Amino acid sequence: MKKLLVLTVMMMMLLTTAAFGLSVVGSKHDLRITGGGTPTAGISEVCVVCHTPHQASTSAGQTPLWNKGLSGQATYSVYSSPTLNAVPTELGGATLGTAQVSNLCLSCHDGTVSVLSMANLPNSGGTNTATTVAGHILASGQIDPASTANIGTSLTNDHPINFTYDATLASADGGLVTPASAAYVDAGKKVPLFTGTVQCASCHDVHDNVNPPFLVMANTASALCTTCHVK
Repeated sequence: MKKLLVLTVMMMMLLTTAAFGLSVVGSKHDLRITGGGTPTAGISEVCVVCHTPHQASTSAGQTPLWNKGLSGQATYSVYSSPTLNAVPTELGGATLGTAQVSNLCLSCHDGTVSVLSMANLPNSGGTNTATTVAGHILASGQIDPASTANIGTSLTNDHPINFTYDATLASADGGLVTPASAAYVDAGKKVPLFTGTVQCASCHDVHDNVNPPFLVMANTASALCTTCHVK
């Protein structure tokens, strides 16, 4: 009986962990005053900072029901290397309606736009303010340059993104796994592609921080890296 009780408790703990792991609630992307991320006043909804159920005119056409403006950064530059066979496309100057997934991430993480810059404010147009947290958030609502969450406006020292990843690239490179499809790198659907391209969300799941920092899978023994790279 005691063993059965222990097993039951363990199963409940695993289910609870899974439930919380698959949610933005309580994570760094939960920007409510009671959330786990940047303290804000006036926000009681978890999703509103990034999404709106009713598209405002300034964000019409940008999926998935996007609620933030984009960064006005004209150019981010791209990563380059003598061993890189891919040709990343510049992300700067994107416009709503045609922006890549990575542009949506950069609308906060390049550090130029307030995390509270929304097209459709909650509470029927109410105002929202960010609480300054040294090393994390500025009074302007922008991510502090001292924070590791601030990627900055140059992508030249970051893993390349916004490039086509297909069998042709894998063959030319010789050190890459051939993608299972235009939607996923592997048959287990662990690393997604977006219209056949690698984007920020290929490695990061903004809604699930069970594998910090919001990784799509555990990176023990570089498992995430070796999903794409043959090593």
